[in-house]
Amino acid sequence: MDNKQLFIDGYLNRISEQFNVNKDTAFEIFAIEAITERPFQEVYDDIQIRQKIGDEDNLKGKDGGIDGAVFVEQGGYYTLMVFQCKNSRNLKPNQLDKFRHDVDDLFRYGIVKPYTELLQPKINEYQQLSRDGYIIEIKYYFVYSGSNDDPNYAANIQNYRAYHQPDEYEIWDSGAIYEKISQLIKAQAKRKDIKFVFNPQTSNIITSDRQGQGLYTYSVGNVRAANFRIEANELCRLVEQELATNNTYEFLFSDNIRSFLGFKVRPNQRIKETLINPDSAIYFPLLNNGVTIICERMEIPSTLQSGKYILPAYNPIIVNGLQTTRVIYEVFKEIKRKGIDGLQNVFVNVRLYETSNIEIVEKITDATNTQTPISYKDKVSNKDFNLYAKEVFANHGIAYITKRGEVFSNHLSKQLKSTIESDTLLRFWYATFYEQPETAKNSVYEVMEAIFDATNNDSHPLHKLFNGEKDSPIYSQLIYSYKIYRYVQSKKEFQQALREYISHATELLAYGIYKYLENDLISINNVDKLEEAYQFALNIIDLIIKEQIDLYNQQEKSFSYSGYFRKAKCRFEYNIKATIIDDDSIIEKLLKI
Repeated sequence: MDNKQLFIDGYLNRISEQFNVNKDTAFEIFAIEAITERPFQEVYDDIQIRQKIGDEDNLKGKDGGIDGAVFVEQGGYYTLMVFQCKNSRNLKPNQLDKFRHDVDDLFRYGIVKPYTELLQPKINEYQQLSRDGYIIEIKYYFVYSGSNDDPNYAANIQNYRAYHQPDEYEIWDSGAIYEKISQLIKAQAKRKDIKFVFNPQTSNIITSDRQGQGLYTYSVGNVRAANFRIEANELCRLVEQELATNNTYEFLFSDNIRSFLGFKVRPNQRIKETLINPDSAIYFPLLNNGVTIICERMEIPSTLQSGKYILPAYNPIIVNGLQTTRVIYEVFKEIKRKGIDGLQNVFVNVRLYETSNIEIVEKITDATNTQTPISYKDKVSNKDFNLYAKEVFANHGIAYITKRGEVFSNHLSKQLKSTIESDTLLRFWYATFYEQPETAKNSVYEVMEAIFDATNNDSHPLHKLFNGEKDSPIYSQLIYSYKIYRYVQSKKEFQQALREYISHATELLAYGIYKYLENDLISINNVDKLEEAYQFALNIIDLIIKEQIDLYNQQEKSFSYSGYFRKAKCRFEYNIKATIIDDDSIIEKLLKI
């Protein structure tokens, strides 16, 4: 058995044992986790499409032909990631075609089909987001446990080449999963030092200045800056040096606030179109904002050397321009494969800053990233409160995940039975202690943005909770939030066949439990009290939903569970039924807990 199979089999055995599922189902969980980078528990709870507990036989085969689906908020739009996973060694065209047709029929064309009961909450969510005016980009992931280059299944590579479309319809074999996880694990290691020598281009305008007007330098406080332009090929050499030294892109973009969005998004399409058009490529510095790079140290030249500038930079990190850099590099590789010596006469504008001040880095990153959506989860991951939270949760035997790939690290993988993503937990803290279940339901982006602002701005109402002080009440609040979240998730499995709305109501249920127990928070540790609070919240939501459906029926309108739980109306009506008085002093109350 090779290392790849040994590695994968080890995870499948652990998943099978953890969730009491067969190897085929374990493979689904494993494959979806590797691609989405979410913990196994979260994949099992919210992404995998199957009946977990209860009437298994009655609901078997009612997933609409889809094994997993998850909406990823991108700021102004959403990506719907859909999965079909086959624990088999061969890649079959009929399965590839069926998967695409099933997804297109159910989501793109809105065709009502039988045997989709388990997928219905995702379909409802898609329809509601569409009604709310959000653009939704669908990405298809077909994953199988075989290998594209298996000589015993020669058709695999042919089918892969015929169907695989990066960033749209992706086919992942066991090797791709293994490579992805390897990269995530490597990203947890310490970066090996990089020294890269930039060669700023001199001006091509005739001038009396013999220095060539190629470099503009200045300093502000303790930050030194250099502005210049370089050949696009030189930016590609920086990428290749990083890959050769650290075997991953992660460190080169480690302080960046987004990941590569692929060629399907319009800005990246336009960058590529410009690069491959010789007539347009010469205008690239005029059409593109360039890249912003920070480094630990740079050596600014005082004069030309052999007719050019030499500017060494130590441990450069691209904080703005990830999309530009990755598109340039992908086009560069395509051109090289055709025997052409890189991108000719294409130049990129560079702003290089020397600083190790985290606050300055964040300000530069925020100010220069304006074109594509940012990930506040990444920006919050290194904040002091999260570092303390990691320790608090570890002491409770829970792996608190703040960064990509952490779930595969050796330390955390031993705690697979207790893992939680930081953005998921912070979202449920927002729903419970901060008493905004509708916001938590509607936008994790908005939640993480608010928390990020609270960490930096001492006038923010939540600053005293998230300022990173070791005595902040936030840590105990997060532990309580986790216990409520896990209880709601565990109960949801039993309720899905009985209550159609239950998958949409998790945030409001969590809020209801918190409000029921808020005057005696220690009782959250008591299972009987949790059950009492849960049943109280469930009964009230049952009443509300019945009234809403009756009202909509009288008006001959269709009622949307997803839409209802996204609006503040759901909380207001819950409060009326539960005789909860809205409290204007939430912040004061939170600081006393």
